[in-house]
Amino acid sequence: MDVIKTFQISGPVRPEQRLIGRGPTVDALEHQVVVSRQATLLVRERRAGKTSVALALIDRIRLRDDAWALEVDLAAPILSSEELAKRLAEQARAAGVRLGSRRVGLRTGLRKALSEVAEPAVGDAASALGMDTGADVSKVAAAIDTLLSPVEAGAANLAGVLAGIRAAAVAEDRFVLILIDEIGRLVTDWSQPEDSRRAQHALAAVMRVPDSRIVLLLAGSDRAANAALLADGEPLHHDGLSFLLPEISREDWHHGLTERFLEISAAIDRERINQILAASGGHAQRTMRVCAHVEQLLGEERLFDITEGLVEQAIELARSHPSWSD
Repeated sequence: MDVIKTFQISGPVRPEQRLIGRGPTVDALEHQVVVSRQATLLVRERRAGKTSVALALIDRIRLRDDAWALEVDLAAPILSSEELAKRLAEQARAAGVRLGSRRVGLRTGLRKALSEVAEPAVGDAASALGMDTGADVSKVAAAIDTLLSPVEAGAANLAGVLAGIRAAAVAEDRFVLILIDEIGRLVTDWSQPEDSRRAQHALAAVMRVPDSRIVLLLAGSDRAANAALLADGEPLHHDGLSFLLPEISREDWHHGLTERFLEISAAIDRERINQILAASGGHAQRTMRVCAHVEQLLGEERLFDITEGLVEQAIELARSHPSWSD
């Protein structure tokens, strides 16, 4: 079981209850992505909390019985559409994306999907294995299962994996949220531009399907890369909406940090919090890093009072970390 640190600085914050001042933000993102079914690009600079907010939404979705949620981080690194396809297939299987659950009978659900002309995904899934939609539903089900198997060659095809996920969602009457983090790496890290464009076209095709059975949540911190992805004439141009992660309000910081320091039996006053925020600019990771050093110094010096000098020392330690200037 993971230990929840007082001040998280080594990665995304989880669970949502450990986020400071982000409840309304997660609510707003949920409304745009889940309620309105809008493909969304979540933007802000690095370490400002994008991934933490996105994962909070993912975790909310996983509590529902009518949806599946998948998460892929291109910083893993994932450097090709084949690797992305395999990771999505693995995520789909881990999330329980499959046919024939208790929600809808296998044959009934597949017949429904096959009968709807607006449902190209099942046809795509079947044709990816050399079948047509006139095939017996059990064979189509097997084709889709193969597409979602990370050990099968079919799982290396991104369009096929996405088609298989959507076909399962249609048959099971489910909604699927797919988070792809650090989406800008599609254009900055991938060595083969043609492969990057294939991946972009596959994602764009999913975003353009009118029924929004699958909704993509893309997160990116590289402004130049985001602009390149969404530029006029590019596959992802005009697909979806942007969501600018707002700054955490000063009052939320005061409330959240006061509570957080009380967890380690230390009281902090507004002046010291303002001192921390003045140094960090209210940037989430920098603020938490300063606070982590305050906690460290309190323990080393066996103090309970958070003084101006102690905070200054913590700020200097935080500023010496390479991530401070990111």
